[in-house]
Amino acid sequence: MNPELVSFKGTREGLTITLGEGEWRELMNELAAQLSRPQAQTFFRGARVLLETGNRAIDVLQLEELIAQLSQSGMTLSSVLGEQRTMEAFAQVRATIRAPAPLVPAQPAAPLAAPEIPVDGAQAMLLHRTVRSGQRYHYAGTIVVIGDVNPGAEVVADGDVVVWGKLRGVVHAGASGNDNAMVGALILAPTQLRIGRYIARAPDDRGQRHAPAEIARVRDGQIVVEPWYG
Repeated sequence: MNPELVSFKGTREGLTITLGEGEWRELMNELAAQLSRPQAQTFFRGARVLLETGNRAIDVLQLEELIAQLSQSGMTLSSVLGEQRTMEAFAQVRATIRAPAPLVPAQPAAPLAAPEIPVDGAQAMLLHRTVRSGQRYHYAGTIVVIGDVNPGAEVVADGDVVVWGKLRGVVHAGASGNDNAMVGALILAPTQLRIGRYIARAPDDRGQRHAPAEIARVRDGQIVVEPWYG
């Protein structure tokens, strides 16, 4: 491990990651090594990341690679502090991000300590409870949650995900590669939202809502959130 290449610092707002000197590939390898340390998956999962890049200019493709790397550990890149070209690149990918397919596995491979609960012989899994931080549910069909999905929780389904409550954790619908899946919730404010091969985060102004519920789908190569009336 070389903390001079990539350093981590916890703050009240989340996690700050600072990139040091070195070639881009060397930095990405170091980031992957640090995120794969024992306990790192549990410690970092659900974290919002401020990325400090200094005078390094990072383009859109490099940012998408870094975001995909973070997403594999359940982390969301929320802001960037650095050189002007880097800030402009981040502005292009912030609202909706399509992660490179080789870096985003269809089936997330790093489970949390909480047990996964597969259900066979049914079209949907019904969870009549709040999904709390540290819990992870994965089902090869549709998942319906009657309750909230808290920050730090994760819901992964090969089919759709419907939350009759507040969705504020990590959600992945169409996890087997189904880009036609959807995510619906009474309050849709996930820390990370994935549908099939696509990945996005909720905008910062989620308090300005007028619809009773919202639904997210993939349209024209990006995740679109719209009112859900029926």
